[in-house]
Amino acid sequence: MRNDKRLPDAELEVMQTIWSLGTQITAAEVQQHADKDWKMTSVLTFLSRLCDKGFLSCTKEGRQNLYTPLVSEKDYRQRESVGFLRRLCGGSVKNLVASLSDAGALTEQDIDELRAFLDRQTH
Repeated sequence: MRNDKRLPDAELEVMQTIWSLGTQITAAEVQQHADKDWKMTSVLTFLSRLCDKGFLSCTKEGRQNLYTPLVSEKDYRQRESVGFLRRLCGGSVKNLVASLSDAGALTEQDIDELRAFLDRQTH
């Protein structure tokens, strides 16, 4: 399922937890593995919202619900990256890199890795 909605930070953290743990997960597993100390009611609210937005499906198995991602992490990351680049830098990768460089956020290692990545893409 294709979904063009951006996720709020908390819902994105839930999705990242689900993506890291596998294909089907319970609310208890989300709560246990999330980086935040969320109450179960909060976790259930996030999961319900993610289902409503089309990011997850929910199936009842016994006494618990199993949540399955409908959007892959790779697809979401690619879509968000392109959207971020368009919104912030007018679609220019050069402007993004220049901004990072001007802010002192790029190390020599970052630049070397970026150069090597670009070399691999063009050959």
